[in-house]
Amino acid sequence: MAESKKKTSGVRRRFHGFRFLTLFMAILVGFELVGATVALYGLNTWLKGKPEIDVADFFTQESTLIYDMNGTEIADVGTQLRENITYDQVPDALIDAFLAIEDSRYFTHNGFDIPRFGKAVIETLTHGNLQGGSTFTMQLVKLTYFVNDEDGTSRTKDIEYKIQQIALAMDLEKRSTKKEIFEMYLNKMNYGGIGNIRGVQKAAQQYFDKNVWDLNTSECALLAGVVNSPYYYDPHNYLDHATDRRNEVIDMMVHHGYLTADDGALAKAIKVEDLLVDPYKKMYEGEAYQYQDYFDEVIK
Repeated sequence: MAESKKKTSGVRRRFHGFRFLTLFMAILVGFELVGATVALYGLNTWLKGKPEIDVADFFTQESTLIYDMNGTEIADVGTQLRENITYDQVPDALIDAFLAIEDSRYFTHNGFDIPRFGKAVIETLTHGNLQGGSTFTMQLVKLTYFVNDEDGTSRTKDIEYKIQQIALAMDLEKRSTKKEIFEMYLNKMNYGGIGNIRGVQKAAQQYFDKNVWDLNTSECALLAGVVNSPYYYDPHNYLDHATDRRNEVIDMMVHHGYLTADDGALAKAIKVEDLLVDPYKKMYEGEAYQYQDYFDEVIK
């Protein structure tokens, strides 16, 4: 009789344990459903004000060139000075430099690099302001739709802007090829310098008096590093900052296998000041500024 009672008690305890586990799982699923509903509502709210994407918005307008009667360029005018290049004109070293420091998985992700973004979230969570983790595509979207290109200020709140930026980047990746997006990115970015220059070709000309396709590895690394903070890494104003950043890019190129350790050391051995030309001398050389009245009439 006692043995039978003991068995019944054991069954009851197992039954109560099963009921508790079932109730716990039901509550957990309920919380997950509520959380998913809230998240979905928030996501839809944030995406409600998302701009309508148009691939044409990402192409940048070049500045105006004025030539003399002999076909010699004598002036470059515009609120921003830009000369667009194509992907095929970009040297491999420049592509490698940008990939190494800015977006190493660019050619494999869909516009949103989850591991990179997740790392950025963890690193900046305590600051309450999400920074970093952007892909080339996300940066291109940011400059096109969310940033005043003149002063660099953003027009949206951080979380809302990030959600919309991610959605637009993934949409753009469906409408354009990787090469097209990378080309538009290089042509749109701010590389510092004087005269409000934009795009990698104008930057190459102002910093090194070269076309982008003639750049060496050290020059490519410098340009890839400048875009992170065009003012802080401007080599004419902050040579030490620019040199440190250039070296960081080269180290990342070695890390990702784009350069051997020996090639990286050779590229870093070149002094940045030995690569640069005087931008003011190039800007004011010749007799171009004698013809300012003529330029004004042409622009009218």
